[in-house]
Amino acid sequence: MRVFALALCLCASLPALAQELPQFPKAGPPGSLPEPLCDTALANNGEWLVGRWVSPQSRWEFHRQGTALVWSLERKGSINDGLGWSEGTRFDGNVDAVSGCTFSISAGGGQFVMEGVLTDGGKVFGVAANAKGNSARFILRRER
Repeated sequence: MRVFALALCLCASLPALAQELPQFPKAGPPGSLPEPLCDTALANNGEWLVGRWVSPQSRWEFHRQGTALVWSLERKGSINDGLGWSEGTRFDGNVDAVSGCTFSISAGGGQFVMEGVLTDGGKVFGVAANAKGNSARFILRRER
């Protein structure tokens, strides 16, 4: 009987203990992109995008290859963003379109596509999708 009473007391205290655990932010669904802050009809060479960017569990690099703008993405962790990736997944692709504050990229013949918008805070908000139609959002900032 004492064991049963002790078990009941422990079960009753679990919700209180759970509230004391650290709470981590949860990313919401991908959603839509914010409105661009620039005139997307104006031609732009994408120089604002060139360089290294990071987001949780991933590292991005945009650079020139001849006259083309190309990119690579490397996953640092094992978080599955709904795109079926595993730790160490790497994508290399092309920047398909760029304006003064937006871009569209792809890799692997449609295995990865993403549209992004530069925000007034200097971060890039992007929504990516794979060939199966699964999507994930990214918030990129310049690597320090």
